[in-house]
Amino acid sequence: MNPSRRGDVTEAVVLSALMQQGVTVAVPFGDSDRYDLLVDEDGRLFRVQCKTGSWVNGTVRFKLYSSTVERGDRVDRSYSTSGVDAFGVFSPRTEEVYWVPLSETGAGEMRLRVEKPAAKAPQSRINWASDFHLEERFEGREDSV
Repeated sequence: MNPSRRGDVTEAVVLSALMQQGVTVAVPFGDSDRYDLLVDEDGRLFRVQCKTGSWVNGTVRFKLYSSTVERGDRVDRSYSTSGVDAFGVFSPRTEEVYWVPLSETGAGEMRLRVEKPAAKAPQSRINWASDFHLEERFEGREDSV
């Protein structure tokens, strides 16, 4: 699947998961915004960038930047609070959608750990995927499906 198609699938899966939680979702017209979806949770608006998570050593990995080509050169742009509030991450491997606030991320990439790490692996700073399940973020909404 080409990257553009994969991104479209991810966006559709994240949109569906959000709607199943009973929140209103809007899709911006065009392709010039830093976010893919606008989520309205009881009047609170969230700009959401959708990402496809890849499976790496028991983790769901996703990039915290976008890449484009300008004048023949690759340009990477990190996301900031001026354009994005959260990431909606879909993992085809786990078939889960994760809600990751921008405030919980760093730079470059983020990994959400699904499987226990190797016995000798460092245990500090593990981002457990279970802490970011989208359903838990919006749990308890009266209008969820």
